[in-house]
Amino acid sequence: MDDTTSQKKDYSWLGSAASLFAVLACYGTLATVALLSVVGITVKIDEGLMVKSISGLLILALASMAYSFRAHRHPGPLLLSIASAALLSWVFFGSYSKLLELIGFVALVLASVWDFRVKKHTCTCHQ
Repeated sequence: MDDTTSQKKDYSWLGSAASLFAVLACYGTLATVALLSVVGITVKIDEGLMVKSISGLLILALASMAYSFRAHRHPGPLLLSIASAALLSWVFFGSYSKLLELIGFVALVLASVWDFRVKKHTCTCHQ
């Protein structure tokens, strides 16, 4: 086996991981704060920091989806993740809407699942 191919890392999973972390960063934080408030613990969340963290994860997810696109050449997951990131950016920095936020995160997760399925069915390069 060639040393260059055996040492080459496959980072195509990073887009899915970043997408899931973005969802967890948003809704997981809210769920944790809600649970803590039920037991009487009040936590103040810096919304600006939360939005910046989620935006950073969105950028990482998009970059990773573009990397994954290079491997399988199927534009659908990348386009859906770009659309969901644009929608979420509008929600965070433009006009907030709970429904649009939910649609954006659902679309981001669907793009990750779609990307995983496309890689599984088309990429023979990393097996």
